Amino acid sequence: MSELQLKYNLLDTTSQIQVKDFVDFLLHKGQHKIVAKKEEYKSKLLKVSTWSSSDINFLEENSKKMNQWKIEEW
Repeated sequence: MSELQLKYNLLDTTSQIQVKDFVDFLLHKGQHKIVAKKEEYKSKLLKVSTWSSSDINFLEENSKKMNQWKIEEW
């Protein structure tokens, strides 16, 4: 066991949680990038759908038709 692990094990539960939170803070601060997170983010970006010109035209035509509707007055 490393010296750090030995010291960590001597801490009470609350202090151990604080140590974990502090380590998470340091990792997310930007000094140490986690490669797995980058890959996860990249895979999410690649799954984003894109619309073609015909898709957009279809939506614009429907929007024009909806704007022509007359609302009934009561």
